[in-house]
Order: sequence, then structure tokens, then C-alpha cells
Amino acid sequence: MIAVAEPPLEFVPRGRQTSAEHPGPHDQPMARHQLPTTEHLLLQRLQNVNISSAGEDCTPGGQESWSVRELYDDYEASEERAALRCKLTERTKRCGPQATTLPNRLLNPPVVRRVEPMCDYMVNNEEELYVNRNTVVWTQGVNDDDDTDNGVYRRMCFTTDTPVRFACFLNRSFVRGRLAQLKAAVDPNDDHLTAICVMDQDALRVYCSNGEDFLANLDFPVSQLWQTKYGLLLEKDSSNALISHMSIPMPRLFSMSHPLHEACPVVLKTSTGSTGYMTEPEYTVVFTTEDSDLVMLYDAKFCKHFVARLRKVTPEEVNYVSQQMELGQTLMGPRSMAGNSFSSTKQTGATPKATNLSFAARTTNTTTMGMGNHFGLSQSQSFSGVLGQSNRASLGTPLSQLQNSISQQSMSVKDMRKLTHVKPAKPIEPELCMEHIWTENTYGTQREFCEMATRAFIHTDLVGQTFLCYLLARSCRLQLVRLTGYESGELQLSTLASTLAAKDAVGLQRMHMIAVLDPSGSLLLYTGTVLISKVHITPFLAPTPIPTPLVTPMAAAASPSVPSASPAPSHVKTPMSAAGPASGIPSGSSSFVEVRRSSLLPTKAPGDVAAFEEELHMLSPIQPQPVSYTQRQAHNVCKSLRDPAGNRLTLVYATGRMLRIALPFLNDTRLLTRCVATLRQVLSPTQFLDFVIRWYSDRNPPGSRNYSIEQEWLLFRSTLLALMGLTAAPDVDAGENYARCATPPLHTQFGGGATAAESSNGSSCSSSSTLGGQDEPKKRRIYNDCDDFTDDDWEFLLLQTTLAPCGADGHSYSVNIGALLFQMIPAIFFSLHLLYEDLKLDADFYGALPYLATFLHQLAIDMQLESYVLHYILDFPELSNRTGKLSLLGAEHGAMMLHQELLRVPAPSVFAQLEHIIVGEEEVMPYTFLECVNERSRILLQLVSLVAHGHERLNYWWQLLEIPGAVQANFTRRSKRNITADAPRSHQMLQLLLAMRLTRRDIERFPAAVHLIVAEALEEARLSPPMGCSMATYELILRPELAAHAQLPFLETSTGQPHCGRVYKEDSLSARCPPTGGLETDAPAQLRRDDMDNMDTKLLRLRFPDDMRVDEVRRLLNSSEPVVIEVQQAPGTSDHEFIEEQEKQLFALCARTMTLPLGRGMFTLRTMLPRPSESLVMPKLCLLGKEPVKGTTIEMQQIEFPANMQMWPSFHNGVATGLKISPQAQDVDSNWIVYNKPKTHSHNALEHAGFLMALGLNGHLRTLSFMSVYKYLVKCDEMTNVGLLLGISAAHRGTMDTKTTKLLSVHLEALLPATAMELDIPQSTQVAAIMGIGLLYQGSAKRHIAEVLLQEIGRPPGPEMENSIERESYAMTAGLSLGLVTLGQGESPAGLRDLQLPDTLHYYMVGGVKRPISGSQKEKYRLASFQVREGDTVNIDVTAPGATLALGLMFFNSGNAAIAEWMQPPDSRYLLDMVRPDFLLLRTISRGLIQWENVQPNNAWFQAQFPRALRAHLKLPFYENEYAPEDHDVDYEAISQAYCNIMAGAAFCIGLKYAGTENMVAFATLRSVIKDFLRFPSRPMGECAGRTTVESCLMVLLISISLVFAGSGNCEILRIIRFLRSRVGPQYPHITYGSHMAIHMSLGLLFLGAGRFTISQTPESVAALVCAFFPKFPIHSNDNRYHLQALRHLYVLAVEPRLFLPRDIDTNKLCLANISVLEVGATELRRLPIAPCILPVLSSLQQVVVDDENYWPVCFERSRNWHQLERALAMSAPIDIKKRTGCLSHLEDPDRLKSMLAQTLTMEQSICWQIDMNDLQQFASERMVKQFLSRCLDTKGTDLSPPELMKRHQVMLLFYNAVVKDRMHFLPVYLTLYDHVTKSMPNNIDVWQMKLIDAYLSRSQESEHPLISVELIQMMQELFKQEMEDSTRELCLPLREFLSRKRLDPSYVTTVSGPDLQRAFCVINYYNLLPNMLNGVDLSTGTVNYLRLMYEFRRLNLGAHTIFGLMKILQSLATEVVTLDEAALLAYTMGDQ
Repeated sequence: MIAVAEPPLEFVPRGRQTSAEHPGPHDQPMARHQLPTTEHLLLQRLQNVNISSAGEDCTPGGQESWSVRELYDDYEASEERAALRCKLTERTKRCGPQATTLPNRLLNPPVVRRVEPMCDYMVNNEEELYVNRNTVVWTQGVNDDDDTDNGVYRRMCFTTDTPVRFACFLNRSFVRGRLAQLKAAVDPNDDHLTAICVMDQDALRVYCSNGEDFLANLDFPVSQLWQTKYGLLLEKDSSNALISHMSIPMPRLFSMSHPLHEACPVVLKTSTGSTGYMTEPEYTVVFTTEDSDLVMLYDAKFCKHFVARLRKVTPEEVNYVSQQMELGQTLMGPRSMAGNSFSSTKQTGATPKATNLSFAARTTNTTTMGMGNHFGLSQSQSFSGVLGQSNRASLGTPLSQLQNSISQQSMSVKDMRKLTHVKPAKPIEPELCMEHIWTENTYGTQREFCEMATRAFIHTDLVGQTFLCYLLARSCRLQLVRLTGYESGELQLSTLASTLAAKDAVGLQRMHMIAVLDPSGSLLLYTGTVLISKVHITPFLAPTPIPTPLVTPMAAAASPSVPSASPAPSHVKTPMSAAGPASGIPSGSSSFVEVRRSSLLPTKAPGDVAAFEEELHMLSPIQPQPVSYTQRQAHNVCKSLRDPAGNRLTLVYATGRMLRIALPFLNDTRLLTRCVATLRQVLSPTQFLDFVIRWYSDRNPPGSRNYSIEQEWLLFRSTLLALMGLTAAPDVDAGENYARCATPPLHTQFGGGATAAESSNGSSCSSSSTLGGQDEPKKRRIYNDCDDFTDDDWEFLLLQTTLAPCGADGHSYSVNIGALLFQMIPAIFFSLHLLYEDLKLDADFYGALPYLATFLHQLAIDMQLESYVLHYILDFPELSNRTGKLSLLGAEHGAMMLHQELLRVPAPSVFAQLEHIIVGEEEVMPYTFLECVNERSRILLQLVSLVAHGHERLNYWWQLLEIPGAVQANFTRRSKRNITADAPRSHQMLQLLLAMRLTRRDIERFPAAVHLIVAEALEEARLSPPMGCSMATYELILRPELAAHAQLPFLETSTGQPHCGRVYKEDSLSARCPPTGGLETDAPAQLRRDDMDNMDTKLLRLRFPDDMRVDEVRRLLNSSEPVVIEVQQAPGTSDHEFIEEQEKQLFALCARTMTLPLGRGMFTLRTMLPRPSESLVMPKLCLLGKEPVKGTTIEMQQIEFPANMQMWPSFHNGVATGLKISPQAQDVDSNWIVYNKPKTHSHNALEHAGFLMALGLNGHLRTLSFMSVYKYLVKCDEMTNVGLLLGISAAHRGTMDTKTTKLLSVHLEALLPATAMELDIPQSTQVAAIMGIGLLYQGSAKRHIAEVLLQEIGRPPGPEMENSIERESYAMTAGLSLGLVTLGQGESPAGLRDLQLPDTLHYYMVGGVKRPISGSQKEKYRLASFQVREGDTVNIDVTAPGATLALGLMFFNSGNAAIAEWMQPPDSRYLLDMVRPDFLLLRTISRGLIQWENVQPNNAWFQAQFPRALRAHLKLPFYENEYAPEDHDVDYEAISQAYCNIMAGAAFCIGLKYAGTENMVAFATLRSVIKDFLRFPSRPMGECAGRTTVESCLMVLLISISLVFAGSGNCEILRIIRFLRSRVGPQYPHITYGSHMAIHMSLGLLFLGAGRFTISQTPESVAALVCAFFPKFPIHSNDNRYHLQALRHLYVLAVEPRLFLPRDIDTNKLCLANISVLEVGATELRRLPIAPCILPVLSSLQQVVVDDENYWPVCFERSRNWHQLERALAMSAPIDIKKRTGCLSHLEDPDRLKSMLAQTLTMEQSICWQIDMNDLQQFASERMVKQFLSRCLDTKGTDLSPPELMKRHQVMLLFYNAVVKDRMHFLPVYLTLYDHVTKSMPNNIDVWQMKLIDAYLSRSQESEHPLISVELIQMMQELFKQEMEDSTRELCLPLREFLSRKRLDPSYVTTVSGPDLQRAFCVINYYNLLPNMLNGVDLSTGTVNYLRLMYEFRRLNLGAHTIFGLMKILQSLATEVVTLDEAALLAYTMGDQ
């Protein structure tokens, strides 16, 4: 019998009090026919009166319900989720976070059962879901006995309008859809998401802990709700399963996979293979669980339970179900077949095996359910549509409509055809199929005992067997059905079920037990079918809510997971003198001074007590109150069990009172956890369960069980010994005497030295009472705290080793060969020894080693295992006190044991095996590995083997041991680990560490030598890291910047507002001055309100640090301030004339000011993330002047100017403001756009029109609702329509969106039918619509669209006033649109060949006789225009530009020679007269587009574009000096104009092809041409060509050179622009509005997006640039004749972010760094300008490398991690880099002089032995350096002793080396090694660390370890070696005694002090000495013949190291002294032979 872990607490649902205080739902509104409001309230209150004697809270009856579940923080599962995130990152790096095609095993990994037994498990938390009528209360927290009434819990309340019918907890996967699952799986915060489901009469509601909620309406009454692995199952009420008045059965079981998905019918597949919906009313679901796919159902007809397995339905089953839904078959077929199939199992008794069916998800194209007329339904109504809901948004689903229509009147089946008002719906396919796999076998059971189970659960016992348990409450039976292959697809259920007598039962999943309430009312614990123990519970005898000492068996104690912080109640206190000695622990502990009911019981109950008196708990020194028997009986009768969670459950008594009890765990310490896990590996299931039963009963008897750790270990030890048959005689007390020698003092072993300074962890506490303090329960750890110990205790512990050996002869043992585990003694001993070796490798377990060593040492003595005895004595020399014991087990015993072969080899030593691996010894036995026992040993062996010998011999040094028939066979094996064979060794180490799931923290817990070996390999990987790996990989090698890069593919926004409390990280838009807490930066005085206040960015300052070009650009583009009018009043000029002169100057300047918004839009492109709560402020377009001297404002009042001059400039101003909004802005939706609509002022409406276009260009108009679009268009505002149509088209570019097509067609007559109503649509709106069609169908080659656009190029004017003005713009735009639709397609689309596009376009280009019009509007153009008179030929002045560019775009990069020939400029004067000169510009551009590959940036190609035959007639400067008589027949003007236009066209081609490349050859070519053109006005060339032609061509040249250097901020081009911009005034009549437009667009291009963007080179981008920079600029601000001004902004579609922006990951600030690129086909890196800079086109690069001496190298390679770079560039995100130690940034140290000074220290290969503190101060900016200096090394004002000074100097050496070499992470290794060396009393582990490092360094040259400080380590080795030699000299006598005998005599051992004994055994281990080595050496004479001994030792194959140690010992013993040098020379000479 066992007792509960804590006093039982009365259980009251936490939600009950909350529900009582909750106001409840609002009163429901009454129907009209009901009573008035006041009467309704009165009636309602009267109806709610409760006249029962007890209150409503006391007898809730059926009004309330609740459920409790455990919240368990599974650390191993969290590690698995972290590993899963790495896999998801790997899988999605190519497709980004929008991937929806990932395998389900990654999104929903299968639940893997833990193989560790339930030992160190702690209940973390509980949550309760309480329902009372309409109120649901969700609370989290564990009831605590000290805080029952005052507990503070997390609590949420929900109220529904109707009473709640069902409420349950949900698993996370049900809430997460597939796309959300991926994002959630990558987000670590999503692990803690919990959710509940609440169902009332109308709807199903889901509430999540993160605030999300979902609502799903229900269309049928639900009788029960079940949760499964695949979502929810909704069981329909069987009374509503038939359509009323008819016998048509409807499906009864529906599945719902997500709250927003439809409820789909579930398919049932019987054992005979028949498939159909579950329509039978007799079937009832009994059990499902959220983590399994098993469903248990009950068939009421046959009184049997059956089990089905849920899976995804297959397409074949969907088709079959849809076809077999005929009326007769539905009514009779499946039912009869189902009945036969389930009854057929009755005779056979066999279990059909589950077939391995496909789990593939259903496809969407299998909706072939054409069986609508089987039911008499109309053809359009399929039956599957009747089965469920089609759309939640509709007024009524098909199911509800069908049921409503049928229930209104009685009708026959034929009348169902008349249900025409039922709207046809898409059929709902089933999602899940239940496949029958098992039927209950009731053979031999009487029929009346067949009943439906009331409860079922899945139970896995302690040995890994899984059972399906179901409770038959009426029969008091618990049936257990064995599940085989539960985790795999091959599931089988046993035919016969085991039966337990049970009135009630619940499964304790985490404890692997079942709590059973037997019919007598006792609580029993089972694991599987094996009874573990009976649970003793003290019932409450009095109805008191708070337990008192009178009625409780023990004091109230805190839960293990919620430690009690409050003091115990005052009435339970007793005098300390009584409680202190009795408890055996310090009397200062408050928890043990309470009177416990069990204080009169024995402190230790015998383990074999079978029965316990029920009334024993009544023993008490205080007389209890008399209680009547009936009252006691009523309180003692337990009626049922409920709410299991972890180790807690609730007992419900007959009186309604409930007790919450906590069952005890198997143990409390991690050592026993590991021991129990070890036993499970070697024992059979029966043996292991017997051990568990015995141990559990011994561990938890009724009585005081608050064991200390020593007591618990001794109890475990005695239990195990008893089961092995090695029991002590009962008359011997194994108490104190044994404890004194069985638990050696740990301070001499692994706890460190005697002082805090000498301890490795800085702690001076003794570990003799802790088995790893961090794992001990808090309530016990307090009392073992070392602060309460005194110096006397310490001295007593130090003297313990000198005490006489105790119990040497006082124990008498007996051997019971019939004991349960007697035969398994060798296996148990060997496995525990492997565990002991494994614990040595984890510093956390050092405190546990003495306990295990003492136990194993005794067993080794008993079994006469000499190597094991010596092994343990080497670790703990005190154990040599006990070597005098007589062995108990002889050869006759060994013959009866199993697995003796395990002990026939020497004792395995993990450190020795590590040394063998490092040295590379071949003839070494493999180290034994036992799964789940010494996993850490195998890990370390593999890691060291990989470093020393590579992957080929990874498994050479260890072997797997499997005990046949052990428990472990029931558990799944761990998966194999794989590493890449051809990878570098350091990368293989990384892969192995990741496969082992080891983190940097785990590596730091390795022994120091292994830590150093692994750290060196990781350091190699740190210097040359693998590319494209996961975040965990880079965290392992301490490259945080690469770990940050691994997160780049999931970046959604790169910029944002800095959050309060977070680290401010700079990005591409960060201001030059970082934000402060105050509002100084927002002071109005500092803001210019020019819409460029955010342009003073850190990025621009880094890119242009040496000049003020950014401020100059901002000044040039400022349009919100009055312009300065500098006109001097000449003498004699009147004031009126002077004012007119000023206004003329202002008018000329206004032409320039009105074009500034175009440049500003480029400059500020995508530089803002607006706040959704604030409206956007647009800067005003100021057309005023200002006199510089007087400051008076000048307006245009005296002169005439166009009235609507400001219309298009205002539009451009709005575009510029809208373009500031980044596409990454999250909250720019339809509401925000409408929120920013202006209320008044016409200019604001114009600006808003441009604002809409800008939003579309950045992709934000995709969120604009259709109704908002309608509201905009219905106003018929011309500018708004233009902006909206272009914006929506750009947002849907290339999508062929149907809605957008309809929207544009309304505005295009050609796309409307001939009978459509004529609309008066402005010409500019039509132009915008036809451009929109081109954008929408870009690259689609859609025939109809191409045909319409081709026709629109030649659209005639008329018939009345239509198409009479700005026809050129319309035709040209139609040509551009046609070019976009057929972009790059050439003649390849077969559907366009009959249109003869090239011929028609050539006809439009060169002219010809008009052809008849075709299309829908051909009737309209039969009459000629009344406004424009055209002849019979085509008007090429209108059609040629569009046709020319259409051909160029259509044949883009096709190299078509025939089409290019059409574009060839005329090479004779005669042909030249046939072509307009400006058409030659367009033809040259088209020719360049067609022959794209031939375009070169050099001057030779450029000049070759002009025909050589005409060059002689040019008036060029280099021809002027020649004597060339003028030929009057030559048209010099035509030739000059042709030259200018052809040169401009060729320059434009260069600009397009080399846009954004910063090509210096193109720059030189274009700059020289621009300079030539600037000289033309003063030369004959300018006079011939005309200033207007020269100016327009000059603007094209300027645009071209700006395109090449887009985003670069080139200063020389800026100077040219500033000069051209200054040409304002009456003296420059040829400088038009269009010139200024081109100039400012060039300026904007240079600083595109604040230097963050450049131009892309894709075909789509080239086409957009042609549309935007069409080389015909407007004359004035309203000029749209040749080109619609709004199209100038289409350059946005060609913008590409390619900014490489480095950021220091330590400071989070942007920085400068040198980067290089490796271009495709190149072999050497090319250095780029210092980053931040614009990268070349990514398609031309193979690698991008950060090769800066100040920073760690980072490489982006195309085949590895290119996606990270692409994502970072696309988001303009900073790329983190890490600064090297001692280096300064380029801003702090531009010449790197300071960095080089610091690096002179780092480059030294030798160690600096004398260190100046000032040298270290240079590294003070590094992490941890300053803190370590100030706390550990700064000793100013402190007098240090010489040893302290020496120690400080040595620590400074270690620290200096770690800092200077940039290896601060090596400092813990160095300090740990130093601690091993300098301990006052070294132990065996210290010796092994030195031996391993010595072996590691001696196997190779010093130069082979450049990454570790070999000299420093050798210094520490010498210190240790010197200490060993000193110990050898001082302890030569004990060493001689050891070497001369078989074993040390205990009587001799007592004469040696404890510290000396410890040192002696360290020397023995250090020199590998063995007993009996000097047995044959005669040392009595005093003289030693060393040469003879040398040869003797050599004959014994002793190593040189061992011989050297022996020589040292003999030298110390000998009277004739041989010098040390001679001994060493002899030893190593002999050793080398």
C-alpha cells in the first residue's frame, strides 16, 4: 500500500466562484407577439426563482460541468520543435514563407513517445474549463494547499446567448490552417498556443489564448462533440437523422478540420469493404482522443463495440460514395452489409488486419457526383450538396433549405423534383474515412451484460505496451484490449480483452498507470494489467473546507511544481526541540516542525507488507471527536474518479464532496531516474514490473516519506539488493554505521577544493548531500543548503577518511539464489557500471558518483572482479578501506547467472577509451553502448573519433549491446544519424552535433579535454562556415550574423517604428540622428515640410560622407517654398513694368517648379511606412515668388497665364506623395485609402488622383474594395479616373484579372459591343484605359486584346467630335500597349499569326492606302469626321510612333534581321526626306530593342548608328576647318536633325541596356556626347538642327546617362543636371516645361529611393522605361498631345532594390564594409565601392563576398545561400556582419591605423608572457571584456600574496590569449583546465583531462593546432606534471606498497591520511601503474640496478610514461640517487626501442 504524495485537498472547481460572480448573458429581446418589456422582466425573474432548501451553488445539478487537463512543458519536445523549425527553414528557403506545399510530416510531426520512464517528471500546471449555463470560465493554475482561497490564476470568461451544450479543449493544429501552420511552426512563440471550443445551440465558437476567435454556424442538432487527430467530429442527433415524413437516412457523423471549414460527412468503411456514409441511428461514438486516429463506436443493435481508424478519404472512395447513393441502396444496402460485417466477427473471432491504405489528400477535381436524379432531385442538385453546407456567407445552406422545404408539407419522393427554389450548391466531399479494424468479441458473455462503455482511454504501461481501455460501469468491468504497432501503420488489436474489476477508472498518461476504483471502493494503481499498489487515502471525517491536523495524515505540503512560500498555519506549530531531532535535519526548516499524523508510525515500512489496517490513520495523541458510523461511512464511500492530469486526480464521494489527490512519483532525483532507465534496458518486462512494484511500495509507504537524498538512495539500494538476493541479515542495523563508510565525503572528490576560490564553479558548498542541486525539489533543497554548515562540520568531514573501517566484520550476508533478479546480477552490474562511466562525462552528476561507486564497489568485491575494484578505488581511494571484506558470490553462484560474458573483460573506462581513440590504438576492445544508458559516452567517443580519424572509423570504437527480451524492445529505436562523406571534417563535426541535437551549452558541459577538442574543430568551421545552413548551425559555431541571415527568407518587413524597450536596430530608412525619448526631433523649426524630412538618413550619410550632395538634391527638389526672384530694377523702369518683369521671371520659374514633384517622387520612393491612425499630409505645390532683399511675396497677377496650369503638376504632386509609401506597409487597406480622401478643395482632389495611381504602382490598390472603386468612378472626375485606372492596372500587372478587365472595358469603346450605350469619356481617360489593358495583359499575347489594340493604333477620327484631339497620344499608347501584350513574343504565338501584326504595324509606320475597318465599332466609322479631314492614306504622323515602338517591343531581343532592317535609318539624302527626323529617334530605339544583344556602350558602336554616307554633310566641329564648298542641293537642316535624333536614340538604347549598371564605358561615351551637344548652340551644327531639336535630344541623352547611374548619386552627372536646371528665363525660350521635366526626372533617377533602388534589366522593366521616358516631352504643363503625362510614373514598375547594406550585429548600427563580387565566367573577385552600395545585376554574379579585414568574412553563393541575399535585397533589409576583435569600424578608423595596432597583438604566434593592462583596454569594447577585467583582474588597492599574484598573472595570460585571438569562448575551457591543474587535491577526473590533452597534443606537431594556444596548455601541463612528480617523491612508500602487492591492505590504508591517499592514487593513474608491478624487484639491499629494471620493464611492454613513473618511485626509494635527467633519458630511450 502506498500513500498519496500530498494531503488530499477538497476540490471545488475554480470556475464556480467566478461563474457565480459573473453577470451572465444579456436579456434576450422578445418577439413582437410576446409580453411587453416590463412584464417580460418580471416573468423572467419569477421563472428563475429557486425554492430548493440548499443554494444554487450547492446543488448545481445538471447546470454545471467542468474538465481539467494538464499543461506540461516538455523540454525534449521543445527541442524537437526547434529542430523542426530548422527543417522548415531549410524547406522553405527557396519559396519563402508563402509555401503551401510542404509535407504534412513537417507541419504536423507524428507524436513520438518518450522512452524515458516517468521518474523526474513534474506537474507543471493545470487548466480548467468550467461551464455553467451560458457562462464558460477558462482558468489556469494548480490548487495549492497553502493558498486555496487566495490563489491568483489566469482566467478568461465567455458568455453565450443560449446555454452551452459542449465545451472542450482543442489541440493547436485544429486552429492552425496549413499556411498558418507553417508560419506558426517557424515562430517559437506559437508553441504555447492553447484553444477551447464552446458549442451552444446555434454555433460552434473557438477561442485561442492569443486572442484569436472563430465562429462556425451549425445547421443540424449535434448530440455530441468529439476531438480527433484530424479535427472535430460532430455527431448528429439520431432523432434528426431522417428527413421528416420520409425514410431517407441522412449522414450522422460529420468532420470539421478547421473552424472556418465546412462540416463534411464521414465515410464508414466496413470490414467487408463496403463503403458509405454513417447513417445508422444505432451507432454511437464512445471514444476519440486528440492525439490518435482511433475511434471507438457502439452498435446498439448487436450490442458490440467496434473500433475504426480515421484517415483521409481517397478519391476512389469519394467517387464510390457519390455513385452508390441510390435510394434503395442507401436504405437497405449499407445497413444490411454493415450488420453482416460486424456480426461475422462473432463466429470467427478473428481481428481483421488494418490494410495499409493511401493517406493521400483528396484532389479537387474528383467531384464527379452525377447522381442527382437517383433521389428525384433536379439535375443541378447533387445529393452531396444536400449533405452539408456550401458557404457560410449564404442565407441558408442547401441542407437547411432542403430540410425546411421538405418539413413544410408531406410529399412523396417524386415531389422532390419540384424543389426548384433550392439553389444548386457545390457538392461537399467527405474529408475523412473511418475504416473498421476491430469488433468486440462477446463470445461466452451473456446478452444482458452487453452495455455501452461509459469511458474509454488509451493507456501505455511502464514497459511500452499499449492498451485500449473501456469501462463498462454497470458491470463494474474495465476491458483492456492490447494494441500492437500503435505508432506504426500496421496496427492490430488483440481478439480477447483482459478484464479488471472496476467501478471507475481513469488513465494517468504521463505516469503510465491506471487509477482503478474497485467495487469495494478502494483505489488501486495498475500499469497495463499488472497491479502496482493500493493507494491509502485519509478521508475527510468532518465537512471542513480546510484540512487540519485532526483529520489529515500529514501536514499540508506544497505541490512539487508550485513550491509553497507562505508559512504553515499557526495552529500546527510545535516546539522546535521536539521536531528538530526527530526529523534528522537542521531545525531551522519550517516544513518539518508541523505535527504529522504519521509521526507515531515507523519511519520506514517493510516493503512486503501486503495489507494495511484501514483505521491505522486514526492513531493520534489527541482524542478525535466522536463520529457516527453512518456519517463516517458516507464520507468514506468513493463513488467515482474524474479529471486526471499528470499525477493528480479527483475522487468523488457519495455525499458530493470531492478530494483532489496527488499520487507519488517513482522517485525525486535524476540519479534514480537514470538508474531505473538503466534497469529497463536489461530486465525483461516481468522483472522490471516486479522491481517497479517493489520499489514503488518501499518508496511510498503510508507514513513520513520526506526522504533526504541519501535516504532515498539507501532505500533504492536495499530494494535492489533484496531483489538480487543479496540481503543483509535482519539483526544487523544498516543505518548510521553503514552510512559513514558507504557515502564517502565528496569534498575530497569532485566538489572542488576547500575554499571558494579554488572551486571550479566558485562555490564552497559540499556536495555530499546533493545529487545535482538543480534537480532536487525546492522544498528539500532548502534544508540541504550549505550555508547552514559550520567549520566543525567541515573538519568532521575531512577527518572521516581517517576513521577505522566500519562494518568490516559486523555484517553477515545471505545469498538467496531464488531471488527474482539473482540471475541478472551480471547484466545489472555491467549496465550500472556503464551508467557510472557516463555520469563522469557530465559535471552536473559529479555529486552522484560516490553513491553509485560505493554500491558498485561492494558488488565488485562480492563477485571478485579485481579490475572493477581497482577502477572504483582509483576514483574514490576511501573505498580501499573496504577491500578486506569476504566475497559472497562464488563460482557456484556464477554458474547460475546469465550474461556472465559481460564481466569477463576488464572494467570499461570511458576516459581510457577516449585516450585509445586519440592515440589510435588498434587492438582495443570496442566500448559497450547500451541505448538510453550511456548515450553521452557514445556521443563523445564519436566526436573525438571524427576529429582524430575522420568519418570512416566513426563506429569502430564502440559496439551496441542489446539484452534479448528486455523492456526496451517494446520502444522504437532512435533514428540513424547521417553526415556528408565528402564534406570537410569541421563541417562533418557540425552535422554530427546537429544530428545529436547538441547546443553550445551542452558542449560546455563536456569534460574539459573533450570540450577543447570539439571547440577546436568548431573553430575551424567558424573560420570557414558552411553556406546555406540552418540557424542552429551558425549558433553552434558562434557566427550570429550568419544565424541572422538564415532568418532572412522569412523576413516580411525590413523597416518599422522602433518599439519602446527594444533594442533600436538601424535600417535603410533610419535617420542620421537616432531617435530619442523626447520630442525635440519633431520640433516644427527643424521640419521643412517639403515631404523630404525623412531623407536625412544614416544610409545616405554613409554612402556620401564627404560632401553635401544630398542636401543639394533636397534643395533642388523643394517645391513647397516660394522661389527667389532675382530681378534688378533697371534705371528708368517703372514699378508696374518691374512687377511685370518679376512676374514673367516667376512664370518662367514656375515651369521648373511644376516639374519638381516628378523628381521628388523618385527621390523619396518607398521611404515611408505610414501609421494607420494618421492621415497623410501632402506638401503644397508653391507657385509664389519671393524677393530676396525685401522678402515680399510675388504672385502672378499682372500677366496672363493658363487657368488650369496647375492641374497636372498637382497630379504629379499627389503621385510623389503616394510613392513614398513602401509596398511593405501592412495597414494600407481600403479603409485607410478612403480615410485619406480629401473632403474639399479641387487641388486636393487632383492630388488624391495622383495618390491613387501611386498606391497602385506600389501594389496597394489590390486591397481597394469594389464598392470604393465604384464610388470613385461614379463622380466622373477625369483625373481621378486616370489615376485609378492606371493604378489598378499596374497593381494587377500581367494577371489578366477579369474584374479589372471589365472596369477598363467600360472606358474603351473598342472593347464594348456595338449595341452598347455611348458614353462621353474624356480622351485622357481612354488613353489611361488603353494603357491599363496593356499592363493587365502584359506578356500574355491574348489574341482578342492584340487585335483590338492593333485596330486602335489606326483608329480614325470622328464620326463627330470623338478622337479629334490628342489622337497622337491615343495611337502611341495603343502601340505601347500592343508592345506590352506581345512583349518579346515575336512571331511565335500561333494564335496571332493570322493577324499579320508585323505587316500591319509596318503599314502604320510607313503609310499606305487606308484599309477597311473591322471590329465591333466598324459601323460607327463609315462616315468621315466632321472635325478632321484625312485623305485616303493612313496618317503616319499619328500612327507611326506607336507602330514603331510596338514592333520594337514585340520583337524585343529577338535579333530579327528583317524587322530590324525596317528600322534602319535612310542612307541617302533622298530617302531621308521621306522620314520625319523625330521618327528616326523612335526607329533607332526600336532597332536597339530588336537587336538588344548588339548594343554596346562604346563610342564605336554609338557613332556607327548614323549612316556613313550622310556623315560627310554634317556640320560637326571636326569638319569645320576643312574646305567644303556648300552644296545647295544638300538639306543640311534635315541631315543635322537626323544626326541629333539618331544619336539620341542610340544613347537611349545604351541607357536602357545598361540601366543601373554604372558602366564606366557607357558613362564616358554619353558624357562626351552630352558635352558635344552642349556646344552645338554656338556652332553651325546647332544652327542647322535648330535649338529645339538639340534641346529635346539633349534631354534624351541626360535621361540615358541617368538611367545608367540610377541610384548611384554620381556627382559629375549631378553637376551637369544643376547646370542645365539653371537655364531659366526669357533668354532661354527653347527651355520648355518638358525640358525641366526631363532634368528633374534625371535628378530623381540618380538618387532613386534615397539611394536604395536602381533599375532592373528584365524585359518588363525595359518596356516600362520606354513607356515612362518616351522621348517626346510636353511643351507646357497641360500638354498631353503626344504622351499622357501620367505615364511618366511607370518607371516605378522597373525599379529594383539591389542595395547591399551591412550592419554591425553587435551594435545594431549600419556600417561600412568592403565587398567583392565574382561574376559569371570570371575567376577573380572584383572589388566594388565600399558598401553600402548598389550591387550589379544578380543574374550576372556567382558570389558576393564581404572581404573586409575588420569583419568576419561572409559569402553568398548562388548554389548555396543565394536566396538569403535575394530576400534581403528585395526587402532592402540590412545584412548583419560581425566585427573582428580589436578592430574599429571604418568610421572610427578610416585608415585602419588603430586597428592595425591592436591586430599586431593578434597576429603574433608566440605567447606574450608579460602583459600590460593597457593593451587589454584596447579591446574594452568587446563583449564581456570590460566586465572580466573589472571583476577578476583589476586588483588596485589590494595587497596580494605571492601565490595570489602568481595566480592572477596566470589567469591574465589565459584571458589575454582568449581576447586577443578573438576566442573568448575558449576562456571557459582554459579556466577549467587551469582549475584542474591548480586544485589543492586533484582527483581522478583531473588526471584524465591532463592525460587526454597530452595525448591529443603529442599526436601531431604544434603547428597543426593554430587555433588553440598550445604554449599555454603546455604551461598548465608542466604545472601538473611537476605536481605529480612532487607527489611521487613524497608518497614513494605507499606507492611501493601498491606496486608490490595484489591489493592494498586495509590496515595499511588506515595509516595514510585521506589527502595523501588521494594524491597517491592520482599518481598511480597518471603513470598507468598496476598492482604487483614491483613484485619481483628486490629493494632490500638499497641499491638498484636500473639497466636491469629497464630491460625488465621493456619486456613487460610498458609505455615510456609508465617506466618514467616507476623510475621516479625507485629513485625516491633508493639510497644511491640517480639524477632525474638520467632516469628520464633511460626511460624514453627504452620506450622508443
